[in-house]
Amino acid sequence: MGQVTIKDIAEMAGVSKTIVSQYLNNNYKFMSVKTKDKIEAIIKETNYIPKSSARNLKFKKITVLNIIVANLESSFSTQIVQQMDKRLNSEDVHVIISNSADDEKKERLLIEQAISQDVDQVVIFPVSNNPEHYQLLKRNKIATVYVDRIPAEEGACVLLNNKEAIVESVSSLIARGNKQIVYLSLPLVDYLTPRTERLQAFNQAMEVEESILPTVLSGSESTLKKRIETLLKSKNYFPTAFIASNDTCLKILLRVLKEHQYHGKDFDIVTVDGLELFELFDDIYMTIEHPIDEICTKIIECLNQQSENQKVFRFSPIYYRQTN
Repeated sequence: MGQVTIKDIAEMAGVSKTIVSQYLNNNYKFMSVKTKDKIEAIIKETNYIPKSSARNLKFKKITVLNIIVANLESSFSTQIVQQMDKRLNSEDVHVIISNSADDEKKERLLIEQAISQDVDQVVIFPVSNNPEHYQLLKRNKIATVYVDRIPAEEGACVLLNNKEAIVESVSSLIARGNKQIVYLSLPLVDYLTPRTERLQAFNQAMEVEESILPTVLSGSESTLKKRIETLLKSKNYFPTAFIASNDTCLKILLRVLKEHQYHGKDFDIVTVDGLELFELFDDIYMTIEHPIDEICTKIIECLNQQSENQKVFRFSPIYYRQTN
């Protein structure tokens, strides 16, 4: 079924639209318990989400864009939000920013809120592998673009060319004479595209480099910190270089090095994202950044040219290296 309306609910329940409206407004005064339960069951079965009437009262047409971010602490997410808001927020376009905090239940709630608020467009950094979440957007004909993670649902998706980024990281470190390279990652989850693709690229690169001794450390922020500390105390293996798969891993690494009085120049450090830290500290050899302007241009293009088929757009990274 397509987008469900109050009229559809009323017909399925065998009641008037007025009764359904009263139910939605928690006014059960003029209906039996049987009718109330029947309407409730139909609403659950059809995943009906009532629309807010606020925008319908406006005489002026406004496009509402809801950006649902997985992690507002991510520099990539912040840059996308700032760039999209700068380009689009105007008298004709209203931008709403939401944070799912990598919580699947919260993401579902934010999607339902977007539908109830009658938004026109959604840009989402998906955190779930449940296609039902995103089918809600499709059924309600909301133009949607996914960012950074490929969802289990059709639609446009924009992300970094993760393989290219990691291959260049490894090549650069080997060219500088590194033999013991440590790869750092947050917990590995199959459907979190950047984490899986970057680790896969690292492992593939290591398969053809027999002279390199690689190590992969992954875990939550606290776990990863402990694992780095343990590695640095090891008498059998001492790294010469680190690849931080995102800016969170970079911050954890720098914190450990500071606490244990290691100087960043004792290692070659490469990170995906983290340009602000790269510019502040010369301890980081190279940072790999998303081409934000190109990505935002493609997001806007996809929002305005919705397609039923899944289209994945990958963007080549931008590399910043220390000159000294």
